[in-house]
Amino acid sequence: MPCTHCGNYCGYCVDDYQQADDYQQVSSKPAADSATTKHSPKYKDFLFGGNVTLYVGPKRKRMEIHKKLPASISPELDKHVNNNMREGIEGKIYLPEEGEEVLTLFTEWAYTGDYASKNDTLPANTGNPKEPKHDPWPSLHKHLQLCAFADKFNVPILKHLAESKFHTEIGPVTIEPNCSRDVSGLSLVIGYAYDNLPSSDWAPKRLALYAAWYLELLRETTSFNDLVLSQPDFLKELLRNVNGQGATSMASPKYTQKATTPSKHHHKQQRRRK
Repeated sequence: MPCTHCGNYCGYCVDDYQQADDYQQVSSKPAADSATTKHSPKYKDFLFGGNVTLYVGPKRKRMEIHKKLPASISPELDKHVNNNMREGIEGKIYLPEEGEEVLTLFTEWAYTGDYASKNDTLPANTGNPKEPKHDPWPSLHKHLQLCAFADKFNVPILKHLAESKFHTEIGPVTIEPNCSRDVSGLSLVIGYAYDNLPSSDWAPKRLALYAAWYLELLRETTSFNDLVLSQPDFLKELLRNVNGQGATSMASPKYTQKATTPSKHHHKQQRRRK
């Protein structure tokens, strides 16, 4: 439920943390139409330069794109397009590690200046238990995949846009008790973010903060515990948020104290052993 003081959905109060550096870094992103995220392609600059063929994924799914477009957007793709090797001469780019849907979204953005993942048009959760709750995690996963693609091929304006969309969509998302889909979805996006993006990036840090808010619910699940064991950078950031001022956990104060400070009983046991 939203905070009665500031209206925020995520278990913290903006008024309490708006001065904290960590909060500012992970909780605010540029709007999707700001100067750092807006891409306005000029068609006359690339329509008459010929085409290049992309071979996407391990199955080499074929995709055609105007040659000058990726070259003008990404210095890394420009190296693939304009070189004296066989790849450049024949006008072919092989991208075996990239997914078809991510390349489709990238191409949509390259031509239009924006992209829409499948879940973008779904209605927001209303909180009415009689209405089916849509699954936000596939769309959030797509935004992270575009972040990783943009980071890999040095397209900062696309990365900022994907981060902005991710930030907007995850804001109202809540983890429901006993909802395995939410836990699995959150574990998926956290695992992907920490596997494919620098741990110092905004998105991994934001996800660690988000997980800290719901730690009391998440810590009882096998998938989340497996995630923690497999992602030491995530665990480090999670504990920093639980112990520090970067987040107010969804857990009760009693649980937070129990998790972060040894109990009196623990001290007594230690003295007896000595």
